[in-house]
Amino acid sequence: MEAVSTLALGVELQLVPTEDGGRGTALKGGHAPGDRFTYRPNWGLPVWGAGEQTAGPVLGFSTEDIQPGDAVRAVLVPTIPDHLPGWRKVEVGAVLRMYEGPRVCGLGTVVWIEPATWPMPTREQEQFTGWLKVETGPGTRRLS
Repeated sequence: MEAVSTLALGVELQLVPTEDGGRGTALKGGHAPGDRFTYRPNWGLPVWGAGEQTAGPVLGFSTEDIQPGDAVRAVLVPTIPDHLPGWRKVEVGAVLRMYEGPRVCGLGTVVWIEPATWPMPTREQEQFTGWLKVETGPGTRRLS
């Protein structure tokens, strides 16, 4: 596969609690090499209508064993070239809808956006997962 120019986006992700329609099970999470890009939700861009989605596999999460309702950091990478023009209009502070099928399972607030390559070389993966490894508080928190 020939490498293409894409983006990496760092988001503060709030999962929807199960009782509010979110997923019913935990996400494995993490950012170890074997865990990267294993979770592949779709995302709704801010200018798109409800239900419109595009791929953006998650490079990694700031923690493991993420429960519905938890808040974590995540890095996602758009992979569909035809949808990149829409991704390039996303700005820091925008909120992305995270979908599993037709269900919104999380909301991600964009914290940073950087140029990236797909497929992503190991050195880029290490660069972007570095942000996930920085301690910013006591870990995940639950919605009340």
